[in-house]
Amino acid sequence: MELLENSLSICKICGLIAHGVHFGVMTCRACAAFFRRYVVLNLKYDCLKDEKRCSLDKIRRNSCRQCRYQKCIQMGMTPDNVQWNRDITITDRRSRNVKKQEVEESEECLDLSISKPSTSLCAIMKAEDNFYTTSILSEINYDNLDKVMHEIFVSDIPSTTHGYFASLNPLYRFVEGLKLVRKPQRTETIEFENRLSMETLLPHWRAQAKHTAILSMHSMAFRNISLTEKSRIYKTIWQNIYRLERIQMSTEIFGGKCVSEKKLAISCEKAIQLDSLFFDIEGVARNNLRLSLQDYKAFAERCVEEVAKPLGQLHLSIEEVAFLILNFVLHNEESIRGESLVICNEFRDNIANDLHEYYLKNDVVNYAPRIRKIMNIVVAMKKIHYDDLGGKFIMNAKRASRGE
Repeated sequence: MELLENSLSICKICGLIAHGVHFGVMTCRACAAFFRRYVVLNLKYDCLKDEKRCSLDKIRRNSCRQCRYQKCIQMGMTPDNVQWNRDITITDRRSRNVKKQEVEESEECLDLSISKPSTSLCAIMKAEDNFYTTSILSEINYDNLDKVMHEIFVSDIPSTTHGYFASLNPLYRFVEGLKLVRKPQRTETIEFENRLSMETLLPHWRAQAKHTAILSMHSMAFRNISLTEKSRIYKTIWQNIYRLERIQMSTEIFGGKCVSEKKLAISCEKAIQLDSLFFDIEGVARNNLRLSLQDYKAFAERCVEEVAKPLGQLHLSIEEVAFLILNFVLHNEESIRGESLVICNEFRDNIANDLHEYYLKNDVVNYAPRIRKIMNIVVAMKKIHYDDLGGKFIMNAKRASRGE
């Protein structure tokens, strides 16, 4: 009898101690979580084709993820069971009163196979004219921010070795970062400023760049990569991290009016209404300003329709918001390379497991359709990010500046 119990307590995937029957097979929690993430997030990995690294034992079970998934299937784990999350654990057999969540029956499959921008985009970005660099669509002058960014990126604030922050799991560390940058957020008293000038925009951009850097330092994947990589990745993607966070915050502040009346919170103190927006930028011809405004509205209205609208229907918790933003960053593979990509992939696994534990704690059973919707928003924002990098939203302004 003792021999039988010992044989049942071994994970069929990696050989470590099992914690129960997960998706039809006796496994440890780590392998169960891996299988769940693979199916729910529709992940795809290539086999490493290395005898040593493809060996699934207690030490190297994370080496080849494709082989790990295939072994899960071979041992009898069934993807169909994942969406219902009906694991039976050895350590927790108590009855639970589970909250039923209404979800749509028809869910589209995740499609993360987004076309990457062409290699000519870098040339397009470098060829911007003077009008573009002095307009509403211009990027921050990073040279003036280098010192501030460097101080943030080399700091150990918040500390990861002691104190409250050090005690948190990866997802909740980012949640703390969100709470920090949102602490001064106004709701009822937020002010609308529909006249935008360089005098108002430059301080706004600088403040948001700094806040996004602080928020990024609450991501352990970001903290664990080199300083050079931090700076490079940050400059590539910070604006759309900020935009995604602001779009989600707008759905909380304005509810349905975020979409129906196109109201967006651009900072903790200021908001805009797209239909009333106008630019007042000294030294730029009126016609060029009009075309630039058209470009900006095209970008913002797409954000409202493709991102704000589905976000407003989900009513995310702050844990889910953290998961959303982190996955947007982690799914921009073209910005993350080499060893940094390995770090980020491991971090993505960790936060997926943290979110699973959050759902269990709150008695949410059928959460897979909800995660699919969150990931669809990530994909939508990723497409917008690519088009933004490629200059799709500045074509009128560029043509006007060339006198076309």
